[in-house]
Amino acid sequence: MLIVGGHVWYSYGASTSRKREVQPNNAMQWRMMCDAHELGARVYDFRGITDTLEESDHLLGLLRFKVGAGGEAVEYAGEWDFPLNRLLHKAFDIYLACR
Repeated sequence: MLIVGGHVWYSYGASTSRKREVQPNNAMQWRMMCDAHELGARVYDFRGITDTLEESDHLLGLLRFKVGAGGEAVEYAGEWDFPLNRLLHKAFDIYLACR
């Protein structure tokens, strides 16, 4: 998690479908929320959500999890990449497109 003043951001949980039934990510999120609360955070930010409620969207489950944890959708300006190494950035883009 990233902490700036009273705002805490969940960064990345690396969830997988393996052993999903034991819900390890829920335990990790709960621990981070408790830590954020102990630090006096005013906001615990789950970060991005899908922009649709279509059942076919593979991120709909993630949205349900975040809303189920008490989250609300808030729109921010967005994120941009600022590549420091253009060649490496292009190679990474190609890699991601091939996954």
